[in-house]
Amino acid sequence: MEKTNPHSHASFLDRTRIIVGESGLHALETARVAVYGLGGVGAACALDLVRAGVGYLHVVDFDTVEISNLNRLAFGYERYLGQPKTDAFIDAARGINPDIDIVADKIFFTSETAPRAIAHECSIHADCVDSLSPKVSLIAALRFQNLVFIASMGTAGRLMPERLRIGTMDAAKGCPLARSVRQKLTKLGVPLDFPVVWSDEPAIKPVPREGQRGIQGSAPFVPQTAGHFMASWMVRAILEDSARPITLPQKGSS
Repeated sequence: MEKTNPHSHASFLDRTRIIVGESGLHALETARVAVYGLGGVGAACALDLVRAGVGYLHVVDFDTVEISNLNRLAFGYERYLGQPKTDAFIDAARGINPDIDIVADKIFFTSETAPRAIAHECSIHADCVDSLSPKVSLIAALRFQNLVFIASMGTAGRLMPERLRIGTMDAAKGCPLARSVRQKLTKLGVPLDFPVVWSDEPAIKPVPREGQRGIQGSAPFVPQTAGHFMASWMVRAILEDSARPITLPQKGSS
């Protein structure tokens, strides 16, 4: 008797279907989502979106995978060392869902290039950029264009993922990066009503280097958890949008 392959009709989304239903899977499969930055936060966010069943991703990053990334990068494996992060992500993503549609841009984020990197074909966006000026420029462009997005604040130098929060930008407290971003956005006249993920855990100070920027410590826990928070918020927004308008988190929510 011919044996039947027990996995022939199985899908990696079978368990997700139980939670979101067929209509939810369809909403995720037809969603178009952008992730800017594939570092510790962005890599986890982007891979979560793949695993959740998002059918189209537009990712933007310029860096290559370095050995110092392997302690926190969701697709950080030795086989990817030296490869562009976008290429490594595509390989990892298609190892989960071979049918996913991915557009990848190798763009170095500056205050000038960040707004031009916006993927206008996408309906929801994740700012995972970790440099101050490009981050501010990207957020300002996203907010002024009334696009739906969520942004990450500082995650380096921390060990306690339970100190992470989701709320509006004007509610983010105890995060030096959030304070700096807020100050710059306020000067630009950008409303602070958009959602962010931030931590109020005091960060370990960078190790100083003579004549260079200090080396910031990191661990897998907080950056990846922040990415999980962001992906979860985006998936819920997609599911809500398939039935009703998206409701942003209220001030002070977590």
